[in-house]
Amino acid sequence: MEDKFFEIPDSKYSEGIILEEYQGSWSLVSGRTGTDGKNYKKWGFPQGKDKEAIGKAIPWKIYLGPSRKAAIDMLRKIAMELKE
Repeated sequence: MEDKFFEIPDSKYSEGIILEEYQGSWSLVSGRTGTDGKNYKKWGFPQGKDKEAIGKAIPWKIYLGPSRKAAIDMLRKIAMELKE
């Protein structure tokens, strides 16, 4: 599946959330749309054991689950919390 971008309404910097499927796992990734119309993920350097940044950047993700069904179930749970 191609990544799907959902722009945050009224965002000054075209920020949004990218729904990503990578090797069968599903995640939400922080991102934005560039002036060229392409979507870009935000990347960061996580901390290692010594609270120092590791040498390799990774996308800022929120893991939803190992399958489409698990991701849907997780998003439903989040939506129900927001509904109340």
